[in-house]
Amino acid sequence: MRKPVVCVLSEIPKVADVIRQSCSTVVSKVTSVAPYNITEKDVKLLDEAEVIVSEPHFARHWLYGRPNLKLVHGTWAGIDSIMKLISAGGETPSFKYCKFGGVFGQPMAEYVVGQIVAHERNFRLAYKEQQSATWSSELRDFMFNESRPLNSLSIGILGFGEIAKKVAEACKAFGMKIWTLVTTVPSDENKCLYVDEYRPAEGIDELLSNCHYVCNILPSTQLTRGLLDNEKFKACSSKRSVFINVGRGDICTEDSILQALREKWIRAAILDVFSTEPLPVDSLLWKHPQVTVTPHVAAVTMPHQVAEVIAENLHNYANDRPLNYLIDWNKGY
Repeated sequence: MRKPVVCVLSEIPKVADVIRQSCSTVVSKVTSVAPYNITEKDVKLLDEAEVIVSEPHFARHWLYGRPNLKLVHGTWAGIDSIMKLISAGGETPSFKYCKFGGVFGQPMAEYVVGQIVAHERNFRLAYKEQQSATWSSELRDFMFNESRPLNSLSIGILGFGEIAKKVAEACKAFGMKIWTLVTTVPSDENKCLYVDEYRPAEGIDELLSNCHYVCNILPSTQLTRGLLDNEKFKACSSKRSVFINVGRGDICTEDSILQALREKWIRAAILDVFSTEPLPVDSLLWKHPQVTVTPHVAAVTMPHQVAEVIAENLHNYANDRPLNYLIDWNKGY
C-alpha cells in the first residue's frame, strides 16, 4: 500500500483536519497551505506532496512544476479555470485529476424544481404583494389564466450526467415529460426510466421546440461553448420555453439571452451561472423583469461532504483501486 504525502490548498474550512482523522491509515502526512500569500515554506510543502487537494481556481499554484505530484483532488465539480490555463498554451498535465462529485444532484434538483414551481405559481408577485400589504386579484388572475400544473409541462435537459439524472428524476416525480440531449442515444435496455425522449446533439432544435423548460447542465467544453448562440433560442419560440442555466455560463452569451427575451422566443430566464462571475453590476440581466439571478448557489460545496468524498478516493488511491470522478484531460470533463 502506498502512503502519499497530501497537501491541502483550500479555503474550505477544516478539510485538512477531517482528512487527517479519516485517512490516517492510508496517508503518511497531511499538510495544509493557506491559498493566499504563499510563502517559501508553503512552496516546499507543495513540492513535497504526491497528492494535492485544492479548488480549481488555485491551479496556478500546482498545475505545473510540482516534482512529486501524481494526483490532484478538486473540491468543486467544475474544472473550467484549469482548462483555460491549459488551453492558453500549457501542456496537458501528467498527474491525474479527480473532480468533486456525488453530492450535487439532490440540491441541483431541488433548485430546478423549486424555480419551476416558483415561476408557475408566480411567487415573485406574491412576495411583492405581501410587501405592500396588497390583497389584489392580480395573483388570483394569474393562477386562473397563466399558471400551469407541472404534469402538463415538458423539460429538456441539456446533458445527462450524474446531476442531470437527479434533476430528471425529480421533475418526473411531478409528472413532467423529460427530454434530454446526449452524446450517444443509449440502447433500449440502458435507457433511464425517467426519460421519455433522447436526442443526440443534432436533434437539439427538436428538443428546444418541444419543451416548456430548457435546463442546461452541460460542462464547459469546446463542443458546448456557445451552443445556444447564433439565434439558437429561436427554436424555443413554439413553446416560449423558460431557460434555466445551472451548468456553465458560456453555453451562450448574455446578448443571446436578452435577444431571446426581446424577440419573445423564451418567456423567462433563470440563471445561476454566467460567463463572467461575479455578474457585473452593469449587466442588464440584474433588473430585467423576466430574469431571475442567483449567485452560483444552485448546489454548493459543503465542507463535510468534501472531506468524505476525498477521503474515500484517498483510500482508493492508496490501495490502487479505480478513482471516482476521474476527469479525461482530452475531453475536458
